[in-house]
Amino acid sequence: MRPSILAAGLATALTVPAAAVQASSTAEIAELRSMLEQMRTQYERRIQDLEDRLVQAERRSARAPAPATPAATDPAISQPMRAPSAGASAPAATASRLPDFRGALSSGAAFNPQISVILNGNYYNDGIDGSGAALVGQALQPSGGSAHDHDHDHAQDADHGHSHGGLNNGFNFSEAELSFSATVDPYFDAAAYLAVMDEGDVHLEEAWLQTRALPYGLRVKAGKFLSDFGYANKQHPHAWDFVDQNLAYLNLLGDHGLQDTGVQLTWLPELPVYTLLGVEALQGDQERFGATLSDEDQERLGLDATEDGPRLWTLFAKVAPDLGLDHALQVGVSYARNTQHQEVHTHTHDGEDEIHENALAGEADLWGVDLVYKYDSSGPQGQGDFKFQTEYLRSIKDLDIQSSPHPEIIGSRRTFTTDGFYAQALYGFAPRWTAGVRYDVLGLTNEVSGDAHLDYGSSNRWSLNLTWKLSEFSQLRAQYARNDILVAENERERFDAFYLQFLMSLGSHGAHAF
Repeated sequence: MRPSILAAGLATALTVPAAAVQASSTAEIAELRSMLEQMRTQYERRIQDLEDRLVQAERRSARAPAPATPAATDPAISQPMRAPSAGASAPAATASRLPDFRGALSSGAAFNPQISVILNGNYYNDGIDGSGAALVGQALQPSGGSAHDHDHDHAQDADHGHSHGGLNNGFNFSEAELSFSATVDPYFDAAAYLAVMDEGDVHLEEAWLQTRALPYGLRVKAGKFLSDFGYANKQHPHAWDFVDQNLAYLNLLGDHGLQDTGVQLTWLPELPVYTLLGVEALQGDQERFGATLSDEDQERLGLDATEDGPRLWTLFAKVAPDLGLDHALQVGVSYARNTQHQEVHTHTHDGEDEIHENALAGEADLWGVDLVYKYDSSGPQGQGDFKFQTEYLRSIKDLDIQSSPHPEIIGSRRTFTTDGFYAQALYGFAPRWTAGVRYDVLGLTNEVSGDAHLDYGSSNRWSLNLTWKLSEFSQLRAQYARNDILVAENERERFDAFYLQFLMSLGSHGAHAF
């Protein structure tokens, strides 16, 4: 009987621990899952808190007076690159010696650029069979004659060109932007941005280098880049607060704005108020402002060949007074001049099918004024934040008719003046949720003067949007627009447009400018 009792005891001793172990394992798994979820939530919250603290620290640093002695940080150590912003850059006059390369080489990431891919896609629908997205960029202006686009000879068809606004009714993939940015060494930052379109075409958006160690607040930028003219011009599409660009930029500058190859010099003087002054010398190959015709058309129409660059010059000034920790204001004034502009105007006569071409050439000027105000409420994840942004552009082109089927008008002068304006406001009404409204107009002044006098009307649009920023790496946006576009003299298209957009960021991406 003792063996039976012993066997029963052993069986009980083995069974009870096994059951206990199984129950313990289940409880432990549940506890680990709970801990992991808590860590994930805390991690996201800490990232957001750190980003908010970084923004406030940068603002305080921008307003702090320059130290009397060099900072304790070794200037030889290569610092992470940040996009230029109001108050983010300080004069380099305190550097008393050239930095040493060894500091940069000691960093483990010294030769590893920040790499990111930003996906930009949408669903679009308008009431005119999908042609509305093209019409907003083709609003009537008297100088809207055809011109040659140096960068996109093959892109005359809107469906195949590199156009940020080329949408069809239904689903669209606007672009995948690849960005590479790094501190090369103690002397230079560099960046490159590539746009991969839905059909696989790759376009170089920007590729530039920028100095880090020049004295007296000077900085040089060279390569292909978006000009600092105005405020919205240097923003990439994923940084826009609305799905599409405003009417003034689209029609006066084209899909890409002032984007060119050349050199930029900026000066940040040591003043009580943040003041940035800049000048740019650019090649002059533009879509709208300062465009020239193709070699074949120039020869056929008797126009001068395209001159050597630089043909496009810009000047800009940006001022940001100190309004305290929670408020930021920047006011800018810009001017651009392209020394060569060519375009062709076509017309027909009643009862005739023949198309007559007038070729015009001359110079183009562009003026701009911008204002941006931001309020940081310190609310969770953007709640209570407010942003107001507005710009006014005025284009003046002084052209002469150099060839025409009508000899009596050859040599006569035409001055084309068209302006544009937009104002938009954004408000964070809940954590990660933002509502926006925008009004934009083209053609407050829309006229021809000189040896002829013509006056046209304006185009305008109201837009409303709702943006949900799920995280720092993804956001969804819904947008509605009511369009009233002048497409020809005394002819308008009024239509509604609806967008659903997604933006996804893969990898490390530098901070956006102010």
